[in-house]
Amino acid sequence: MTTILAALAVTLLPGGAAVAAAVDASPATASTAAEQAPAPVPIEEWSLARITAMGREIYRHDTAAWLATDALLAVHSPESLPGLRGWIVVPAGDGLKVRFLREGPSGYKIGWDVVVTGDRAGPVVEPADGSLTPAETAQWQARQTAIANIGTLRCSASLNAVVVADPDSDNWLVWLLTATTDANIIPVGGHYRFRISADGLSVVRRDQLSVGCLNMPLTSPEHPDSPVGLTVTQLVSSGPVETHVFLSLQNRIPIYVMAGEKVFAVDGDCIRDISCDFH
Repeated sequence: MTTILAALAVTLLPGGAAVAAAVDASPATASTAAEQAPAPVPIEEWSLARITAMGREIYRHDTAAWLATDALLAVHSPESLPGLRGWIVVPAGDGLKVRFLREGPSGYKIGWDVVVTGDRAGPVVEPADGSLTPAETAQWQARQTAIANIGTLRCSASLNAVVVADPDSDNWLVWLLTATTDANIIPVGGHYRFRISADGLSVVRRDQLSVGCLNMPLTSPEHPDSPVGLTVTQLVSSGPVETHVFLSLQNRIPIYVMAGEKVFAVDGDCIRDISCDFH
């Protein structure tokens, strides 16, 4: 597997704001190792409205998962969670319910539930009946199908999975997201988007959302202050993708996406075309 390295620099946006800038290396500009990588493969293009909505949904689900995990581990040690295999996130009123699955002799069951509302996790509850509904079974299977069909680009030892119902079809949308344990690193590259069939068993489409791996440090010895924004190039689409929205929300920092002749400012769940500012 070839890892495409990112060249890091400091550049200036209009108005003189300093940003950390990363170049998602393409075969024409990268090192010898990167030149051996395949050419960019265009992904399915989404409207900016859909990109914004899905980025916000990834953020909601990811935040709920880590808040619920913290709540679970505050009550149970890892050693006391036999058979824990992962989780699914389902709607629960104004919030989200994180359902932790464990594997037993008769298959998967719900072992523990945590409802997350906003930025607050509720109590850990062990359901009396841990059976999954047919929809929950399909959702879990969609996660497993995506993991079994990930592409060759692997940018971290572990991945975070987010599974939501596709609002425009009866399929599932699954994201496999590059993970990091370093708070100073934003993993911009290596994320995948899947569309999985309604039963969770088949890959309808797989999109690799970047050409290569791209880990961007917020600070460095040369630049100890956090930047006011990050700048990246996007080679597989004509604009930002939903993971840019997710990462901007998660890290509370604007991400400036250069795609072809255009430049977009992704500031949380607000995307603006600022191409004219560069002419």
